[in-house]
Amino acid sequence: MRETIPLLANSELSREIFGNISLASKIAFYVFSVAAMAIFCYGIYRRWRMWRIGRPGHIKFAPAAALKQFVQRALTQRALRKQNARKRTAATIAHALLFYGFIVLTIGTILVGIEHWAHDLLPGYNAREPLFHKGVYFAIFEVFMDTFGLALTAGIVWFILRRTKGNASIGHTPADWLIVGAILFLGVSGYVIEGLRIIREDTAMPGFSYVGYGFAVAFKAVGIDQSNADTPHLLLWWVHAIVALGMIAAIPYSRLMHVVAGSLSIATQQKHLGQLGAIDLEEVEETGRFGVGRVQDFTDRQLLELDACVSCGRCEDACPAFEAGKPLSPRDVVQDVKAHLNHIGPIVFAARKAGKDEDEATATEPKLHGDAISAETLWSCTTCNACYDVCPLGVSPVNLITDMRRHLIGEGELAGPPATALQKTQRQGNPWGLPTAERFNWAQGIEVPTVEDNPGFEVLYWVGCAASYDRRVQKVARAVVQLFQHAGVNFAVLGSEENCTGESARRMGDEFVFMELAEGNIATLNQHKVKTIVTHCPHCLNTLRQDYPQYGGDYEVIHHSTLIEQLIEDGKLPREPVASSTGGGAGAAGKVTYHDPCYLARVARETQAPRSLVQLSVTAGSGGAFEEAQRSGEQTSCCGAGGGRMWFDDEPDQRIGQKRIDELLATGADTVAVGCPFCLTMVSDGVNARDPKVQVKDIAELLAEALLDESALEPDPEPNHT
Repeated sequence: MRETIPLLANSELSREIFGNISLASKIAFYVFSVAAMAIFCYGIYRRWRMWRIGRPGHIKFAPAAALKQFVQRALTQRALRKQNARKRTAATIAHALLFYGFIVLTIGTILVGIEHWAHDLLPGYNAREPLFHKGVYFAIFEVFMDTFGLALTAGIVWFILRRTKGNASIGHTPADWLIVGAILFLGVSGYVIEGLRIIREDTAMPGFSYVGYGFAVAFKAVGIDQSNADTPHLLLWWVHAIVALGMIAAIPYSRLMHVVAGSLSIATQQKHLGQLGAIDLEEVEETGRFGVGRVQDFTDRQLLELDACVSCGRCEDACPAFEAGKPLSPRDVVQDVKAHLNHIGPIVFAARKAGKDEDEATATEPKLHGDAISAETLWSCTTCNACYDVCPLGVSPVNLITDMRRHLIGEGELAGPPATALQKTQRQGNPWGLPTAERFNWAQGIEVPTVEDNPGFEVLYWVGCAASYDRRVQKVARAVVQLFQHAGVNFAVLGSEENCTGESARRMGDEFVFMELAEGNIATLNQHKVKTIVTHCPHCLNTLRQDYPQYGGDYEVIHHSTLIEQLIEDGKLPREPVASSTGGGAGAAGKVTYHDPCYLARVARETQAPRSLVQLSVTAGSGGAFEEAQRSGEQTSCCGAGGGRMWFDDEPDQRIGQKRIDELLATGADTVAVGCPFCLTMVSDGVNARDPKVQVKDIAELLAEALLDESALEPDPEPNHT
C-alpha cells in the first residue's frame, strides 16, 4: 500500500513522495540523516575551533555586502569568468554547470521535502491531494531537475577527465576521486531511480522527466515492468540515499569544505581589492608582536579563508611572480599555511584550554616562518592583487603575505637595496633619499601654483616621489600641468610640503614608517582643506583612497586619466591639435598599445578613461593605430614594480614582468602607453633591452604632444636622480 500522496488517477500530473519506501525505511532514513548532520556539524565545529585560535572579531556579517559578494562571486561566477594567464574557458564552463546543477538540484530536493513534510505536519490536510507538487508547476519542476541534473553530470565528467590528464595547476588528493565519483554516481543514479519510479507508478505524461523517461524505456526493453520494478528501485534508492548522506557527513573533512568556508568567506567579505588592514598599536604594545609571526597571529577570518581555498590554481596561473619563475605560488602559500594550521592549531587549542603557554607548547614544533613559508617566497610578491581578484571565493593570498612581511620587517629580516629604500623613506620622506628642498625642482621653468600661491584651489595635484626626483618621470608631471593649465583647472601642488604616501613601505611590511608618513601627510592635507586629489600614480591613488581613511584622511581621489577625459568631455581640452609655436599636434605616430597598471585597472577598475585618451592621441596623429595587448583591462599583467619590488636589485632578465614586455612588443607597437610611473620605469627598461626603437610614454605625455605645445615637457637641465 502506498503511504504518501497516492495518485487519484493515472491522468493526475504529480508524483509520489517516498513512493515504494516503507514506514520503517523512512524512519531509518531520518535516523541516518540525523547521524550525517551530527557528523557534519561536529566537523564544522572542529574547523570553527581552528579559526578561533586566530585574532578574534574579524568574521563580521554585513547583509548588504554579503548579498553583493554572493551575486558577484557566486551567482554570476564573475571571478571564474575572468581570463587569467591560461584562459580556463572549459574549466569555467564545467564549474558553472556543476555549480548551477548542484544549486538547482538542492533547491528541488528541499521543495520535495517541503511537500512531504506538509502532509505529515499540516493538521487536517488531505493527504491524498498534493499541496503544490502537481500540474504545470510539477511539469516545469521535472524539466528543470532533469536539465540541471545533466548539467551537474556533464560538469563532473569534465573534471574527472581533466584529473586523469594530471593538470599540474590543480591540487590532487586520493580522496578527491571518492568525491567526484560520488557526485557522478548521485547524478546518474538519480536518473535511474527516476526511470524505475516512472515504471512502477505508471506516471502520467512521464516525458516531462525526459532523461528518467529514457531510462524507463530502456528498462522496459530488458523486461523490467510495473510488476518487478519495486525491488531494484528500493535497493538503488537506499544506495543513492546512503551515498548522499555520506557526502553530507564528509563535507567538513574533505575538499568539499570549501563550499561551507567559501560561503562564509563571501558573506563576511569586508576588505576591498588593494586594501590592507591597519595595525592595532595597543595590541602591538601589549603583545610585543608586530605582524604575523605565528599562525595564530592571523585573524579568525584569514584562517577561515584557508578552508575556503579549493586549491584550483587560478591564483597561481594569474601570478606574475610565479610566471617569472620566482619561488611564489599564491596557491601554495595558502595551502602551506593551512597545513601548518592543521598541525599547530590543535596544540594551541589544547594549550589554551589547559591554561598553558601556547608558545611553550609549540616551541619544538615547525615554525610558520622558515619551515612553512620562506622569506624569499614572501618578498617575491608584487601585491598586484591578481590572485585575490580571480579567486571565486574571496581568498586573499596577498593579505596573508603582507601580514607575514610585517613580521619580517619587525624582526629586521630585510636587507640590501629594499631595506635602504625604507630607511631613506623614513629619513628623507622619499625612497630616493634626496632632500625635501629638491622636491619641487621638477617644475623649474613653468608656472606651477602651490597651495600657498593659490589657497582657493579646487583640485590638489599629488605629484609623488617618482615625478619629483626621477628626471624621466618629471616629464609626466610637466605634461599633466600643461594639460591642466590649458583646460583652466583650478589646481595647486604641495611642493616641498609633500612627502611619500608610504605606499611601498606599507606593502613591504613597514607599517610604522607608513603610519608616520600618512599622519604627516593627512595633517598637511587637512591644514589646506583638501577635498579632491588627482594623481598620475595608481599606487598613490590606492593609498590615498583606501589606506588613508584608516587614519582619518578622507578625500576624493582620482587618476589623472579620469580627470583629463572629463575635461575633454566638457570641452575644456580640444579633441584636435591646437596651433603652437612648435607646430603642435605631433600625435602618436605608428602603432600604439597600452599597458594597464595593476592598481589602476584591476584595483581601481579604471580601464576606459586611459584607453579613450590613448586612442585620442592616436587619432590626432597621422597614420596611427591602437592595438590591445594579449592581457588587458582588469586581466592585465604586472610590470613587476609593485609591493616594493621597485627597490629590489634583480638582474634585468630576472625581473618579474618579462613576459609582459614580450606581449607588449608582440603587438608590433611603435609606442607603449602607460599610466603609472613604476610601469614607465619597468616597461622602459624591458623594452629598451629588446627594441630601443620602441618608445614608452605616459598617457599625459602622449596627449600633450598630440594636442598641445610640447615644448614645456622637457625639464630644465638638472642632475638625473633616477
